[in-house]
Amino acid sequence: MHHSLIRLIKWFCLRLTFNELASAVIIFHEILSGSRKDISLKPDEKPPHYRQFRVDQIPPLPPDNKTYQLQWELLKKAKESLSGKSISPVRHRNGKNPPVGCKCGHCHAPAKYLYLNNGKLKSQVKCKICGKTSSSHGTMRKPKTKYLCPHCSRALSRWKQSKQSTIYKCFSYTCPHYLKNKIQLTKEEQGIRDQQKYDPNFKLHYQYREYHISPDDLIPQRPFPDTKADLRNIHNSYHTLGLVLTFSINLGLSSRVTRDALKGIFNICLSHQTVVNYINLSAQYLSSYIDEHCPVPLGLSAADETYIIVDNKWTYTWFVIDSKTRAICGYNLSDHRGMQPALALLYDTFGAPNDKIKHPDLVTDGNPSYDAAVMAYNDLINNNDSKLTKRTVIGLKNLDDQSKEYRSFKQIVERLNRTYKYHTRPRAGFKTFDGAVSLTTLFVAFYNFMRPHSTLKNATPVSLDALREHSLMPDKWVALIEQVAA
Repeated sequence: MHHSLIRLIKWFCLRLTFNELASAVIIFHEILSGSRKDISLKPDEKPPHYRQFRVDQIPPLPPDNKTYQLQWELLKKAKESLSGKSISPVRHRNGKNPPVGCKCGHCHAPAKYLYLNNGKLKSQVKCKICGKTSSSHGTMRKPKTKYLCPHCSRALSRWKQSKQSTIYKCFSYTCPHYLKNKIQLTKEEQGIRDQQKYDPNFKLHYQYREYHISPDDLIPQRPFPDTKADLRNIHNSYHTLGLVLTFSINLGLSSRVTRDALKGIFNICLSHQTVVNYINLSAQYLSSYIDEHCPVPLGLSAADETYIIVDNKWTYTWFVIDSKTRAICGYNLSDHRGMQPALALLYDTFGAPNDKIKHPDLVTDGNPSYDAAVMAYNDLINNNDSKLTKRTVIGLKNLDDQSKEYRSFKQIVERLNRTYKYHTRPRAGFKTFDGAVSLTTLFVAFYNFMRPHSTLKNATPVSLDALREHSLMPDKWVALIEQVAA
């Protein structure tokens, strides 16, 4: 907020002379003192629904859907709630009745809610529920649209388009979904909306996001392999390499502190750059093995993202942890908190969408990227019993039943984030993104294979036969590397 305010002040000053700025300061004092009534300030707190991004969980209908019929009762109840008046059937006069079995072509309301719209011809009817006209014989032109609204069966229009997604929107003002969201607005929000009717400050209409995801977008970030590098060509023994990984990964020391510790304790002379090289090379060497032994969640899992600093910019690390085994089942890194890295995280955790596998529930926070990722993931699953179910825990207080029920699972991944921060904080930020990926990869290996967990009676989340014979951490790293080399 501070940086954005400075930029605004700079933009403001570039457009004023010294005398104009002095006059503006006087006006600012009048506003702060309250004597200037014609200029209002921005409210301190935004209303609850203001610019609230939500992902509609119900997928759209295909244009050739023949089995779907709109529950016109929902539209009737929504309009009655909005107006406060009940909608009664049409009182037809003699000879003015619609044909027997006639229904509205838009909301499928029965004949008792239909008017004859063209007199004696009786070829067109008008619906009292939705207000639309349609043919009395049901011969409507086949729509050319790509998607239909699941709430009112009207065509979705293409609203916005980018390289990653296309947004389709239902612009109907009689849609039950729109009317329901409109009723939920507070009086303050209704006043704001009346002043800014054409500014989308409140999401009321149904929207569907069609994502253009390539296979490369579904690959999580991993250490980029260097074909010239090989652990067998290092100038020190594997035991020294194990000591480097123990100090830097297990104990969370920086490369320079690791260098000093090796010199002061074991009289091993290494440069801090050699320590960094050993970390990056070990991550490249172990990355595939770690992915192979990261288990699929057996019970309810929790996902969250935490921030790190790379080259003085925010970067995000994504984790999914199994509540039953306490193992990290998937991880990813990205420079933004959008839908694409969240979807890559789901692919890394659960694999490609499969109709035969029943996915456990996933607990997340209110980040809408998870909603979009789960919807895109479930779109490829035809079996409803196999689809991934998302549970949302909002904020720090249990303001809803779902947050109260799944709060404990969300705290598991929050505890994982604190452990991860303990191991990354001594770096005071990373210089390169590859360095952050390498350290995170080795952290997952340490957390899953070596770190005893109190909830598991000091057992590790993932038990490896190759590490059971070793009690010292340097020996565990050497055994893990030798297991990959074998």
